[in-house]
Amino acid sequence: MPFHDGDRLREAYRRAESGGYAFMANNVAEGNIARGLLRAYTDARSDLIVQVSAGAAKFVGAGEKRAGLRAICRMIHELADAFPISVFINLDHFTVGEMDLIEHAIDQGLVSSIMIDASQESFDENVRISRSVVEMARGKGVLIEAELGKIRGVEDEIASDEALYTDPDEAVDFVRQTGVDLLAISIGTQHGVSKGRDIELRIDLAEAIRVKLDEHGLEVPLVLHGSSGLLPDQVRDVVRRGVRKLNKDTHYQYVYGRAACAFYREHADRILPPDGVEDDVINLFAGSEWSPDKSVFDPRVVGKAIQEEVAAIAAALIEQSGSAGSTESR
Repeated sequence: MPFHDGDRLREAYRRAESGGYAFMANNVAEGNIARGLLRAYTDARSDLIVQVSAGAAKFVGAGEKRAGLRAICRMIHELADAFPISVFINLDHFTVGEMDLIEHAIDQGLVSSIMIDASQESFDENVRISRSVVEMARGKGVLIEAELGKIRGVEDEIASDEALYTDPDEAVDFVRQTGVDLLAISIGTQHGVSKGRDIELRIDLAEAIRVKLDEHGLEVPLVLHGSSGLLPDQVRDVVRRGVRKLNKDTHYQYVYGRAACAFYREHADRILPPDGVEDDVINLFAGSEWSPDKSVFDPRVVGKAIQEEVAAIAAALIEQSGSAGSTESR
């Protein structure tokens, strides 16, 4: 299926709400993670949401965020066309400092949704900034997500030393005043590496926010950031309480690093010269009896190992969220 815009993503969230499941939103900074995700989600017949942060765009663009954003989004567009599932792209944690990138992504049709993060600001300023992005995207087929409350930890260029739980009544006021399509809430999760049992998770708060929004006729899916540290039973519990999107970034970063580390440790003697052999990289060891083994140092080889590990963890996370079988037929 081709990449789909926010109108189709809205339909996907409505199906998730009626079906009682959620989507894992998976951050991507390079192709091996994207390919591993596509394999797992195709096998599970699940809609796939990939996320691109401003930091990822900067990395892909060798320091140029706009070029990187176009490059990674268009790569995903092209890959999506080759797979029989619905693929959506969300911009993750873009701030007021990236308004030019937000406008560019909307005008170029690069993404399905955008998360504007003004959660570090006062309530009124958060409302003002978030509403301005909603107005920018109106009629353009792009959903807007905003965050109310603070998530402890570091996510790309966003950092907070404290957590601030989302108030249900404020959530109603925020959604009414901004018109956002999705609401990211703070219930005790944190960005980065954390231990699930050590997280002071207020799952009851997610349900209270969902009930308050429903009482006021506000059909807004709830989003949980910083979910990499959650244990499987915690994920299933928050999904039962009404969360429809959970963000995963650190999890895939670790799986990527671990797969690469294991591969290179196993094959180190076929890549690194042994003691006594001159480290003649510039001539590729032409004057030595020893030579490196291309069958293991070719980056495509470790890339395949990374993709396999990403696909394996993605399959487990799909099972937790319950989204298997959610994609529409081609």
